[in-house]
Order: sequence, then C-alpha cells, then structure tokens
Amino acid sequence: MGRNALILSTSLLVALGCVERAPELSPADRERLREHVSTEAPTPQHTLDVRFDNGLRLLGYDVSAESMRPGATTTITWYWHATQNLDGGWQLFTHVADSTGESRFNQDRQGVVREIYQPGRWQPGQYIRDVQEIALPADWNNDRAIFFIGLWNGPHRLAVRQGPHDAENRVRALELPVAGGPSAARAPTEEGAPEPPVVRPPPTIRAARAEGITIDGNASEPAWAQAQETSAFVNTLTGGPAELEATARVLWDDEALYVAWRIADDFVANDLTGRDAHLWEQDAFEIMLDPSGQGRGYYELQVSPTGALFDTRYDSRRQPQPFGHVDWSPEVRVAVSVDGRANDDAADRGWGGEIRIPWAQLGQGVQAPSGGQTWRMNFYVMDKRQGGALRSAGWSPTLVGDFHVPDRFGRVTFQAPAPPPAEVALRPSDPPLLPTPVQIRPTAAAALQEAIERGAVRDPRSLTNAPTPVHPRR
Repeated sequence: MGRNALILSTSLLVALGCVERAPELSPADRERLREHVSTEAPTPQHTLDVRFDNGLRLLGYDVSAESMRPGATTTITWYWHATQNLDGGWQLFTHVADSTGESRFNQDRQGVVREIYQPGRWQPGQYIRDVQEIALPADWNNDRAIFFIGLWNGPHRLAVRQGPHDAENRVRALELPVAGGPSAARAPTEEGAPEPPVVRPPPTIRAARAEGITIDGNASEPAWAQAQETSAFVNTLTGGPAELEATARVLWDDEALYVAWRIADDFVANDLTGRDAHLWEQDAFEIMLDPSGQGRGYYELQVSPTGALFDTRYDSRRQPQPFGHVDWSPEVRVAVSVDGRANDDAADRGWGGEIRIPWAQLGQGVQAPSGGQTWRMNFYVMDKRQGGALRSAGWSPTLVGDFHVPDRFGRVTFQAPAPPPAEVALRPSDPPLLPTPVQIRPTAAAALQEAIERGAVRDPRSLTNAPTPVHPRR
C-alpha cells in the first residue's frame, strides 16, 4: 500500500465495529472492508472540497495514470467523509461521459464499497476509501473521459452544496485525456457510435370526465374503458423502447383526479410498509403533477403493489432536499390488484391500480382545472428484478438520469363536460278533428231516411262516435 493508503489502526477497528453490527455483513465482508473504512483522515493525491447535503464530503481522489486508453483499466480511488447518518437507501453512482458531456456508461456498482457498504450504512466520523477499477470500452471514440459522481436514491439525487457540479446534482470530479483518441467525437450516424437520445416533444393525452368510478384497483368501469391510454412507457434516458411494458389512463371530475395503471411484470415485489416508505427502491408506480406548468409547487405520489403510499411536494425542482415536503399527506384513495401474488418466488403476470386525488387536498391555492386546461404530468415505473437489480421506465422521457425534470413531463388536457342535449322545438299538435254539421237538400234527406228504413244503409246515429245528426235545410 502506498503513501496514500489509510492507516489501519485501532481506530479503524472502532469504525468497523459499526460495520459489524449490520447483520447482513458476513465476517468475510468485514474483512474485505477493513482497508476501505477508517476514522483517520486520508491524504488524496488530488484534493477536492465538495459538500453535499447531510454533511457528506468528497475530499479528493487518487488515479493510477494521468491518461486513459481504450480497452485498458484505470484505478480511481474516491475519498469520502461522513459527518452525519444518511438514510439507508442512498447509493453512489459514477457516470463516464465524453467531451460533449454525454454519459456513455455507468460504473455505479463497481468496487467493494459499492458492492457491500453503500452510504446509507456509513457512520458519522468515518472516512471511506472507494476504489474503482474502470475499463474504458475498446471502441471509445473520443479524446476525453469525464467522471461525474454523486449519490442517488430511487428518483432522487443528494444535493451538491459546494464544488463543481451540473444541474442534475452530479459532481464533475475528474477529467482525463484518452491516449490515441480522435480530436472530436465520431458522428452519431457512424457505425459503432452511440445511439443519440430520441428527442421528441412531450407526449399528450386527453383526460375524459369520470363517471361512476369505484376505486377497487380493477379500473373496470365503462369510463376507464373509454379513457385515452398513454403511449407505452419508454427508456427515460433515451426515449427508446423500455425493458418493461406499462401504460396509464387519466380521468377527472369536479372533485378529484383519477389515475389508473397497468404493468406487465413476472416478479412483483415490494415488502416496504408504512406511509412514506422509500417505495422507489422496489416495485412502484410513480405520479408527478405540475399544475402550474412552471416546475414550482409540484407533487410526487408513489404506490406499491401492496398498496403502500409515498407522497410529497416540492417548491421547485428537488427542493427542499432530500425528499421535499414529506409532511404533506393528502387524503387519497388507493387500490391495487396483482395478477399473481406479491413478494413470493412464484411467477407473476403483472399488477395495476387506481388512485383518486381530491383537488382540495393539493393545497397551495391549487384549484380544480377547467375544461380545456392542460397540466404537466408524468408517470414512472420502478421494477425490482428477482436478482435485486432495479429497472425503470416512464411515459415522457426526461433524457437525463433524473425523473425530476418538469419541462419534460407529458401534457394532460382536461376534456370539457359534454354539453346537454339541445332541446328540439316540437310543433304544437294539430287541433282535434271535430264533426262538422252539413246541410243537404230535403229530397236527399228523405231518400236517406227511406234507405235506412229499408235496411239498405245503417243509421249513422247507431255508430260509435257518431257525427252530429244531419239537419235538412229549412
């Protein structure tokens, strides 16, 4: 170990005592961590002073070479310092980009720390030596490699308070030249180059009026059958096809918003319970609502396949950190249905649900929309696979590694109520037909009388509704 290696002292054993209390770490895991956790401050080759929320700091890094080569591996060691406990769901990410800033690949899980000792387990006072062996792809076609690092928790990023970073809370930590790389990136259309994101306008749907909806998780009422369905969910980074199938539908009335969804999934799993559990760490359906259309005062709701609910609201994009105003707890109605059984090993077919969100529960002066008004909304799916990997998809792709991009939310237009049927002006009924007295000559009257007496004709006065008797002219 070189001059920058952490000193393994009795203080390290104290630090690992905290590790030891984590029941999922085996003795072998604790031994692997021994040289990665310390209470002694390190001395990185290259110092940084990056500060995140929750008192987390990135102190600097070591790098095994001052340039990279396609197909070769470079060792990078990141040095972290924890001053507070972090929530258990936080994990490290490393994005490797080219000179255009486009992320080309991720190395989020590479390294011992990433594998068994993520930030959610770090203890106050610990220094973490996060070693990564990063191989640049053999077909790398750019003369720079830029490393963005940070922390993520489902759709959330831990805010960067100090240091070089972008709008996505990614720290621009290191940039290395690539030996033998071209002076500029190869054109995206050239064979072997990365596929560019599919940049299209955000998708749109119409929300019809709700009629007779019962929140039971089945969405079986005629109004749902007639509701417009979203396009198939896509890869949120590229806009291309997603690995999973999901769609949603929206209805509304004067009292509430209604959303229904359906997800094809052969492994339905989320064992988190309680209001505002971090459902995005396993299977969940997520709704983003931006009534203002300006990314201010927007809402996030998530539902798990067991019916658990997470809800929060934000003043602006991801603010306040880390999870917005989680004390916002609207009175909503939720129901789910699973085609199979959640949280077992048997194969499933999918799951879906319904949610009713009263307009009055949104607060902040938000009113029920009027017919023809458009809101920005987005819908996402988080899906935990049987091996533990997590995948996702969304209705409108944000085209960055973050779900919180209100400008890229889809558009939902509220359909106006159907006008009442027009009244048809009916023509007044014709007056009833009434018998009209007729005058005939006396000779004709006498002949008629004689014919009646002979039985040649019937006496009209014997008929039902007989007319008024005929009077001879005098």
